[in-house]
Amino acid sequence: MNRKYDWNAVEQFFIDSGYESRVSLKDVSERFNIPYQTVRRYAAAHKWHSKRYRVWIEKEHGMSFEEHLQVLYEEAMNRN
Repeated sequence: MNRKYDWNAVEQFFIDSGYESRVSLKDVSERFNIPYQTVRRYAAAHKWHSKRYRVWIEKEHGMSFEEHLQVLYEEAMNRN
């Protein structure tokens, strides 16, 4: 296991920065002094963007991502 970087802290920073913050993987790379491609690969493998979006949905709408999808689906189906 790669212990060179504190990936938990790096991931938490990225997710906590918020969906609307526009903090990029490049920003994370520079802040934590990790090569960009390393960050990009790790983030993709661990679905950081999806996690950050799900956290944002929960904060923004007060419900889980799945619940939010259900609400959107029901709204779409009830349009006449």
